[in-house]
Amino acid sequence: MKKLLISVLALGLAGCSTTPTPSDSAKPVPHDRILWKSQGDAKLTITRDKGWFAGGGCFVTITVDGDPVARIDTGETVTINVKSGRHILAITGDKDGKGLCGFQIGQPIKENATDIKSNEIQKYRITGDTSSGLDLRPTTI
Repeated sequence: MKKLLISVLALGLAGCSTTPTPSDSAKPVPHDRILWKSQGDAKLTITRDKGWFAGGGCFVTITVDGDPVARIDTGETVTINVKSGRHILAITGDKDGKGLCGFQIGQPIKENATDIKSNEIQKYRITGDTSSGLDLRPTTI
């Protein structure tokens, strides 16, 4: 009985992690949820994992230097043009979300600094787990 309980608990926690989604196979964020007027000589691609602990059920707002870029759902990706140089990327709760999503409960701001060169493409991944919630990390996928 004890082994069965441990197995069920382990399976439950494994189901709480996210599934990486390569940017080339993710769905593009619909145009009505892109809030950024792309301009610049460098590109940032941000892709959100699939899975409940990727914040399933609520959009996440992506910001660059404090300005909203897009409202992104699980399994979606967005590529934006930015000027080369140093930027602060962040994810936060969706203030325009419906129901409980609009309260931004449990959706703290997570930030990441980057320095991007002209004609460079950098990729980031929105991921999550039971210990740290959602996070924004550099990625190669």
